Amino acid sequence: MNTRKSLYDIKSFYNKKAVLKAGYGGMRYQIEQAGEGEGCHLLVTVWPEPFCFEKTAEDKKQRKQFAYSEEGLDEAYEWLCGIYEKERRRWEHARDFPLDGVL
Repeated sequence: MNTRKSLYDIKSFYNKKAVLKAGYGGMRYQIEQAGEGEGCHLLVTVWPEPFCFEKTAEDKKQRKQFAYSEEGLDEAYEWLCGIYEKERRRWEHARDFPLDGVL
């Protein structure tokens, strides 16, 4: 899995409403600031290759919310690592056969 540093930090990235889109070994992921004020949180979404977030069907995406803090970002990283390991065969299949079931 990519390193924790590859998720950047709250102050210099997510406070600017930037959205991180990246991938690793067949698993794509996105991290963004969601909500406002007291309800502000990090929203992390994962989905299999080959398509971008906007072109991937909702039923292929998994989401989880985390606190809008550096600790929340640390937890998001741990979740990403865990879901990659838990579903490794799914991600590797998506990487190796990206159009399987699509055409």
